[in-house]
Amino acid sequence: MTEAAHLPLREVIRRVGALPEVRPVRFVPLLLPMWAVEVRATVREAHAYDVLDRYLTRALAEAGLSGIAELAGFLGVEPVLVERTARFLEGIGHVRRRAGRLELTVLGRRSVTDGRRYLLSAERRMTLRFDGCRGEPVPFAHATHAVWLAEPVLTLPDGTVFAPVGTPAELPGDAVARLLARADLADFTGPAVPVDVAASTPRAVWLPVYLVECEDEPLVFGWAVDGPDPYLLRVYLGSAGEWDLNVSQCGDRHGP
Repeated sequence: MTEAAHLPLREVIRRVGALPEVRPVRFVPLLLPMWAVEVRATVREAHAYDVLDRYLTRALAEAGLSGIAELAGFLGVEPVLVERTARFLEGIGHVRRRAGRLELTVLGRRSVTDGRRYLLSAERRMTLRFDGCRGEPVPFAHATHAVWLAEPVLTLPDGTVFAPVGTPAELPGDAVARLLARADLADFTGPAVPVDVAASTPRAVWLPVYLVECEDEPLVFGWAVDGPDPYLLRVYLGSAGEWDLNVSQCGDRHGP
């Protein structure tokens, strides 16, 4: 028996029983093969602007102003206050000076566009997770709120034994790079968005779930979602909507 917590089978049976027009046939506790990749990353985090740095960066971006004196006149504050704010923005990489004039950096312009003051932090340790069948990234809510096991072994105190479904297929070598290139990257990494990553060797992990075989469509229950989990159903049943539980290797079903 392990000490890892997970939903007891009776709770899943209760939740399924509360679903209208669902007729379960069998409950199957499974351990799905996944990947965890520990990385060191430079991350971008969003913070709220202070009042003056917000208006100063907007003036640079939208009013075509760039001198300390003209910015002070435009904002109605003392030049020394603009100079102090400009130095702060230089220190966090939002502003640079050229020939005595201020201009926004790429990070500064993105912050103005999004209305959030982005800060970069180096050498942050993160765990990126990918499914073991297709090598696709795991959504942030599942990555942070699910139970992850280092070994394919789990027996709950009520005697429920979770059976592993093979081992993970080889993780594509460009899985991390493809994740970083996604426009929806924050959906998988959360508020600390990696912008530069040094990746380590992936390690296999396992995700406990309940497959509920029904008279019609199957359901999948995990820890991160209270009811049937459409993410787990979509990913682990595969794009064809079928999953042969007798397949020994999840990697045998790559699918488009």
